[in-house]
This record gives sequence, structure tokens and C-alpha cells, in this order.
Amino acid sequence: MNKPPAFGEIRFSCPHCGALAHQYWASTRFARLDKDVTPSRFVPDKIEELILKEDAKSTEDRNFSKSALRIALRAANGDVLLENIREHPYSYRVFNLDISKCDSCEEISVWLLGKLIFPPSGLANTDMPEKVKLLFDEAGSVFQASLRAAAALLRLALQHLLHELTQKDQKIDTAINDLIDRGLDDELSKLMHSLRIIGNEAVHPGTIDIDDEPEMAEAMFSLLNEIVDQMISKPARHKALWEKLPENKRKPVEQKLAKRDEKKE
Repeated sequence: MNKPPAFGEIRFSCPHCGALAHQYWASTRFARLDKDVTPSRFVPDKIEELILKEDAKSTEDRNFSKSALRIALRAANGDVLLENIREHPYSYRVFNLDISKCDSCEEISVWLLGKLIFPPSGLANTDMPEKVKLLFDEAGSVFQASLRAAAALLRLALQHLLHELTQKDQKIDTAINDLIDRGLDDELSKLMHSLRIIGNEAVHPGTIDIDDEPEMAEAMFSLLNEIVDQMISKPARHKALWEKLPENKRKPVEQKLAKRDEKKE
């Protein structure tokens, strides 16, 4: 079951791990730095160098815990996450900037004025083709600034995905209908056409005003992920499971299926 992330809900599908999980909410706090002290950023190379040095030491001689260094490295690489120690007992609440934490993966999501801003669009399916994923991530990066741009990029991502699936250069509606003729099921057909139609309406005058229907633009991310899951991920999982079975058990079934296919021809 998929339940899109929503502000103030205590249970939804995590934009990080995808699990339908309980969410813990927190307000953000402002902790003043000392006079003339400015914010600092970790440098990935320096943290990796420090990790190597600490790993070479015995446990009692280490200056930093492994968990602290892992968090520092993630922060250096641009992740938004929680520190594992409490440093500032005195702070002030920051209004309209809130955080939810997933009970399943323990990653955090950041909300500004009730809108999800990190991760910007949730994570792309790990089986998504690279060119499609680049467009998916680009759409996520512009989502808050321009719903139209995000929708247009996701429509383009679908077009590239269809090219991967059909191995043909076709108009997007022709490619979807080509898959329908090959036996694409009704639900996937509707998912693909939904993504195409919303993307079209976002950039051309039509009956859908994407600025008035932001949830439709947001839904395009999960639609694309679901299409990849159905068309690429599930078949790959099923194939991997089948190939783990003994060959002498698979062979009779494969022969039966081959005979069936010969009769169809």
C-alpha cells in the first residue's frame, strides 16, 4: 500500500525508504552560535581521511566514535540528517519549518510551510535507468520553484523510459499504445497515460491548471516510480527467484510454456 507523504500525518510512505511507516514529528530550533562564529561545513575528503586514521587506532585510543564519523561523512556529502548528540540546551523554536522522522529507516524529511522540501521528490526507484533518473532528480530539484517545469521534466522522463522499454523512437502516446498492443495491463496503461496527460496539461493550455492542482504534479513522481517497479523491478525480482530453483525443476515448466507459445504462433 502506498500513502503519499502529507504534512501532519503520523503514518505515510516514507520518501526515503518507501515503507508505509509511523512518523515522529519535531519542530526545529534556533541555537545561537558564539559572537563572530559562523557556520561550518564538513569536507568529504577530510572526513574520509579522519576515518582511515581512526580505524587504524585501537578502540581505546580513538577520538571519535564510528557513528559520529558516519554522520559527519553523510553531512559532508550533502545529506540532511540528525546529529547523534545534544549540544544546545537553550534554543528558540523556528516556526513553519518542521521535521518528520521515519520509524522504519530513521531518516528525516524537512517541511517548509507544510510542504515537503527534503527529500525534494522522494527517491527514484533504484532500477530506474540512469537517463530517466537524472530527469527524475532534476524534476525534484525544481519542484518547489516551478510545478510546470517539474511536470514537463517527468513527462520527458517517461518518454525516455518508454524508449528503453520499446527500443523505438516514437511519440509518447504511440509508444504507450504500442505497449498496450503487446499486452500491457489496464492499470499500467492508465498510469502511463495519466503521467503523459498531466505533463502535457502542465505546459499547454488545457483543462488542468497545475498551479491549482499541485498534488497532481507531486503524484507524477510516485507514478513514474510505480511504472518502473511494474515494468523493470518486479520482472527482475521474479526472474532472480526463478533462477535460484534447481535446473531440473525449472526445465519441465519451461518446456510446457514453450509448447504453449508455439501453439499461439
